[in-house]
Amino acid sequence: MKLTEIIRNYIDEHNYSLRYFAHKCGISPAQMSLMSRGINSQGEKSIPREEILEKLAAGMGISYHELLSVLDDNSLIVVSESGDALAPRKQALIDKILIASPEQLEKIEIIINLVMPS
Repeated sequence: MKLTEIIRNYIDEHNYSLRYFAHKCGISPAQMSLMSRGINSQGEKSIPREEILEKLAAGMGISYHELLSVLDDNSLIVVSESGDALAPRKQALIDKILIASPEQLEKIEIIINLVMPS
């Protein structure tokens, strides 16, 4: 499911206003409005940051991982523990992973598990 659908469905199911739901999540109403339409402030396709998804999940009363589990495979998320930009080499690898097909993703996972076992 797309993030826009998740937001809209949740708001509709709970009979919340967009403003109330934004407040519940700790997100500005303007930002929630943009997320619910899948765009950023420049009118381009939005790619939410991990911390925003964590706030959204908390506002919905679910875990971050539960939210991720219902997002479709084509959803993109900006993930960075420090919030800083990644080194170009790391960013390039992440970009390739983000556009990988499900089959390619399975192969990448196998390779990573071989090279970096848990």
